[in-house]
Amino acid sequence: MAENQTRIADHQFKDEVFRSLNDLRNSKLLCDTTIRAEGKEFPAHRCVLSAGSLYFRGLFTTELGESESNLIELQLLKCTAINEVLEFIYTGEATVNSSNAQDVIVAADYLIIPSLKAKASEFMENTINASNCLAMESFACQFHCDSLKRAALKYICQHFTCVVESEDFKTLEYNKVKMFISQDEIIVSKEEEVYEAVIRWVKHDMVSRESFFPELLKCVRIFSMSKFSLREIVANEELVLKNQECMSTVLKRMSSFLFSDDAGFRLLERPRLCLKTHEPVVVFTGGHVIPCQMYPPSRKTFGFLPATKQWVELPKMTVGRSRHAAAVCNGHLFVVGGQERAALSYYNPFQNKWCTKKDKMIPVRMGATLTTHKEEMYMIGGKKDRGIILHSVSKYSFQLNRWTDLSPMQFPRAAHCAVGLDGLIYIIAGQDNSVCLKCMECYDPSNDEWSQAPAMTNERKFAAAAASSGDKIIVVGGYADMECENLVESCEIFIKSTNEWNIVAGPIVPRAACGIVSIEDCVYLFGGEDGETEIGSVECYSFQGGAWHLIGNMPKPLTCLQASLLQLPMEYLREQLKVM
Repeated sequence: MAENQTRIADHQFKDEVFRSLNDLRNSKLLCDTTIRAEGKEFPAHRCVLSAGSLYFRGLFTTELGESESNLIELQLLKCTAINEVLEFIYTGEATVNSSNAQDVIVAADYLIIPSLKAKASEFMENTINASNCLAMESFACQFHCDSLKRAALKYICQHFTCVVESEDFKTLEYNKVKMFISQDEIIVSKEEEVYEAVIRWVKHDMVSRESFFPELLKCVRIFSMSKFSLREIVANEELVLKNQECMSTVLKRMSSFLFSDDAGFRLLERPRLCLKTHEPVVVFTGGHVIPCQMYPPSRKTFGFLPATKQWVELPKMTVGRSRHAAAVCNGHLFVVGGQERAALSYYNPFQNKWCTKKDKMIPVRMGATLTTHKEEMYMIGGKKDRGIILHSVSKYSFQLNRWTDLSPMQFPRAAHCAVGLDGLIYIIAGQDNSVCLKCMECYDPSNDEWSQAPAMTNERKFAAAAASSGDKIIVVGGYADMECENLVESCEIFIKSTNEWNIVAGPIVPRAACGIVSIEDCVYLFGGEDGETEIGSVECYSFQGGAWHLIGNMPKPLTCLQASLLQLPMEYLREQLKVM
């Protein structure tokens, strides 16, 4: 039978041992080594130093020269810091104040005593203010004090307008200025305050800093600045006027005030969190479940927030739609056509409701596309009553509530793709009255002219297409036959600069008739069908990484839906947002 046993502990005895060791050190008894810093000597015990510091352990247990020496020179450290280090090693306590905290951290970092370094760093976090935060952040970076670095950066962001007035800010190096003004968390009353800080920094030393201005201007969220501020900059700021790149940046933003849809809703152009009033949301309209003969087209509208991967319910459309067309124009979401033969409707995010335009519209159609260019929408192709495929093109002006006929396509098309890229509209694949297509046409809205473009490798109808933030168009999935039985699993990417197509890997779940949006350098796919049933998964493709990833599921599987990227008011989202 095993003997009963227990482990006893006497914490008072342990504390007495530490006190005795420290008394021996202070009395210079049994000491077998001496530390020297700034000419002052500190007797100590090798075994105690080795137990408290990995630096000393390595020094006394390896073949280093000091392992046989009784004197250790620490020329880089302050004697006051060494005194506190020894107190900490022997007693677990040290005195840290504003005058020695940095020296203690330097010593603890050099001698590899993480707990002392963390405690001294914690003390410094509580002393951060407007006059020392920049120096604190720099010090924390140099000595890898991550918690202190985060605290200093947080203070800088929260007190940005005060910090940039300091002398320390004026003497910062370029990389630090760029890092600080790039933070989403900066708290300002308006973006103009960040711009003004950049101007002051550059003009503090124009000779050496003027060359940095174009890159710093790119970090300013000029899309958050007012048009009146931009007008003043273009009229009077020499740093902008004499630099073509800077002028182009500012003028492009001024143009977006006139043509908001051309600017796009790239997540890359997000305002500071403190100035954020809208959130980019992927809004879904219509669609159906299979078989469509048994289920009516959906009236539901719901949204997906790419930043948080959350879903939000939106008001229902006045009628159900499927195989319809959708586009964002002038901050509103427009839908037209579809199975219910409904006229033009639009969602007003500012009023959070759907409205219907009573217009003398062209004949309602299915499988058409709707594309925006300079606050006008272009409705292209589609299937008319009695199954006739159209090659007609019409332009719609929201302000005038008027449709205008334009030059037709060379080929009639329905179930095709339309993508805007660099001021041109590319029409891709689809079907005519007898076969699936793989050809592409290009429309120039500036002169109402069509031109031919390279054809894809595969015929596709009910494919999905989107443009990247660069010069690429990706076409995903679709069917290769009129009967919708042969699903195309691959994708093809058109590169405008080389004017050619390349085949790339298809999505993890092959699909047709899905929703698609492009956000920065990624493409998101939503729903669709595989020929037998509707799909509910969501996938993301990175142009840079060249791979697909599953990122979740839709609240309800749907096919023949439309996905559009729209800015929704934060106030509404905060009230209504909920995971569906």
